[in-house]
Amino acid sequence: MKLWQLLILALTMGSTSVFADDAEEEAAEEDVAERVCVNKRNINSFDAIDDEHVYIKVSVNDHYLFTMQRRCAGLRHANGIGIKDTMSQVCTNGFGEIVFRDMGRMQSCRIDTIEPVASKDDAKSLVEDRKEAKSAD
Repeated sequence: MKLWQLLILALTMGSTSVFADDAEEEAAEEDVAERVCVNKRNINSFDAIDDEHVYIKVSVNDHYLFTMQRRCAGLRHANGIGIKDTMSQVCTNGFGEIVFRDMGRMQSCRIDTIEPVASKDDAKSLVEDRKEAKSAD
């Protein structure tokens, strides 16, 4: 092989591994970005938006929208809401559940996603926008 062919081959192999490393780093960053956790002890208030979404206020600047894996009949009118998890924090794609009392019975629903939001109004708007997008499909 000629020298210039070896040089091109070496540059190509080197750039391929750089691209592969970049792709792995981006995938890792996406996984980290998707996993949101909330310390259960820091939660100040709960408010069910509907039977599938709960707004959580942790502090003045920390607000979250919890989305359940499925619709939880009675959640909107629950007489008490709490979080059940084996850890001190509840995370997206974890084992956390929203527990609530509906007409004297304790019920629970698995948490699917946890998203940071700016406020309770933003959480409600996000839920409404998603409902409108679903009905448009």
